[in-house]
Amino acid sequence: MQVKFVRLFFIYILLACTVVFSAAAQNIRTNHTKVIQDDTLKSRKLDSIRVRGTRQARSQSNYKFSVGTNLIRYNEESLSPMKMASLSDFIRQESAAYIKEFGKGMNAYISVRGSSSSHTTVAWNGMNLAVPTMGQTDFSHIPLYLFDGMEMHVGGNSALYGDGAIGGSVRLTTAPKWEKGVHGDVLLSAGSFASYFTGGTLRYSNGKLESRTSLLYSEAKNDYKFINNTIIGKPEERLNNAAGNNVGLLQELFRKLRDSSVISATILYMDFDKQIQPSVSLNDKPDSYRSIYDENLKVNLGYNSREGELSYGARISYAYDKQLYEDDIIAANRISLSADAERKFKNLTIKCGLFAERTIPQVDSYADSVRENRYNLFVLARYSLKNKLLISGGVRCAGATDISVPVMTSFEARYNFFNRNNNSLSVRGAFSGNSKIPSLNDRYWGGEYLYLKSESSKTFEGGLDYSWFSERYTVDFFGTLYKSRVNDWIRWLPAGTVWRPQNIPLVITQGAEAGVKLSGNFSKTKVSLNFSLAYTDIRMKEGLRAEDPAIGEQLAYQPKISWRSGLRMSRAGAAFYVNLSYTGERTTLDIYDILPSYLLTDIGASCDLKISGAHFTVNGVIKNITDEMYQNVKFYAMPGRNCQLSIQYKF
Repeated sequence: MQVKFVRLFFIYILLACTVVFSAAAQNIRTNHTKVIQDDTLKSRKLDSIRVRGTRQARSQSNYKFSVGTNLIRYNEESLSPMKMASLSDFIRQESAAYIKEFGKGMNAYISVRGSSSSHTTVAWNGMNLAVPTMGQTDFSHIPLYLFDGMEMHVGGNSALYGDGAIGGSVRLTTAPKWEKGVHGDVLLSAGSFASYFTGGTLRYSNGKLESRTSLLYSEAKNDYKFINNTIIGKPEERLNNAAGNNVGLLQELFRKLRDSSVISATILYMDFDKQIQPSVSLNDKPDSYRSIYDENLKVNLGYNSREGELSYGARISYAYDKQLYEDDIIAANRISLSADAERKFKNLTIKCGLFAERTIPQVDSYADSVRENRYNLFVLARYSLKNKLLISGGVRCAGATDISVPVMTSFEARYNFFNRNNNSLSVRGAFSGNSKIPSLNDRYWGGEYLYLKSESSKTFEGGLDYSWFSERYTVDFFGTLYKSRVNDWIRWLPAGTVWRPQNIPLVITQGAEAGVKLSGNFSKTKVSLNFSLAYTDIRMKEGLRAEDPAIGEQLAYQPKISWRSGLRMSRAGAAFYVNLSYTGERTTLDIYDILPSYLLTDIGASCDLKISGAHFTVNGVIKNITDEMYQNVKFYAMPGRNCQLSIQYKF
């Protein structure tokens, strides 16, 4: 691993030098030409989060066509305090969505509104990050450092983002800044359990050409203490076989053409070399220790342009995902093509697009002939009536090898009762018809299970948003009620001596979400307090057997109640914050076995420093300060009190 890191480090230096010298040469060549002014930046307020972006068309995002559902957008400033962490760490702290973790730094999968991890799509600039063989994304394998922003769309939205978005969608973004000169940062972090993170980013732009190169390396021993509840007396032990390391590399090139269009080329490479954390009952049994290696490569070429009120783009992408477990290799090559166009009229916006993908797996448990083709065609529309009523809708048709896919639809509306003086109130509602194509593992692992149907759902939701502000204070509130019927939910069930996938006829989920944020300015001190709550009731209503005891019971590992809260105070570049996260009781695969709830408390502080013109940010945090001993998944220990210190240098 050290050899690989050294090799990647020299590649990073070579790329950085190449970019700087080539950009400098380009700057010299254009010295006597007219310099195109930087794109005007605009700032807008959305979902109580300040979002900063450029006017340059980036046609992959479809958030504007979702007027009746809850969308949370995080800009780079929001992500910055946790740049050394994974996406699972960030969502666990910032959202009431449930993250199912098998230990610190181990596999972590999201559940939005009680849905399966494969029911939430995850994409980077429109490129699917899910492993095609398993059809889901491990959130511990997404280092936050490499990304500039994130959109989290809660609720069904397959018409907007494609099949799989039954529970929600997470969209990660990177984009050019077009800030002339050389910019970047170096981030160093160290914490408990021998955890270390090093990251570096170098950007160069001359107004026409921009390059961004980022490299990261992280490692952790994860040898924390825990209570072994499988042994009489419940002794305290130190965790074994839970170490891991990660290397990541991101290279992006953007070039403005004379007609203001932009061509881009991006490469994302990540590898993860991990020991597999044992269950607490096997912690002292070296014969059971295992490790796993994952490698991911994403390459994308894109073109985006705008002519008046028309914006359009096209992309070609290649992905290679590989997992090595002992002598078993699970790998897949995937190539995709996509194109879309968006046209704005006076009160109407229409967007249409297409997508095609071919996947060639390399899995010993599949037949050699297995190949998969997928396609999507979609149309989206949004209409605004006198800034009072917003209506949006869409239709997406999809197909895949050896299976039919239901048509995906959406219809949403928002009505602004008032938006005057210092307060606003709006109500919203949405309907969506969603679907999920079975993964390659579902259909081909150990045989051909072509009897499987695509999962489908119908989701209804409604809610309201209220905002009030004065010179010193602001209040933002949202509330949502929802209900979803999922047909043909896929689960692997025992069939004699083997396990096979089956379609569960009907699962119903219903619940509520609410959140409030209070902000105030007291002299030179800014104070903010936020709270978000999720109530989830998800039950199997129709099973494969009428006598199944799980019918009518809450699904496994789905807490009914979860909430998050945070307090932050800042003054003159210094900040102090407290974050609390509560996860309620949940059952294991045995519906009568209930895991206890737990409350985690983190306390931290940060400070911005300028020394001899250099800009530094220092951040320290104590996590789980109450030293709560808990298990997110039964028999997999989680860490007690631990700390982390980071310093970032920006130039």
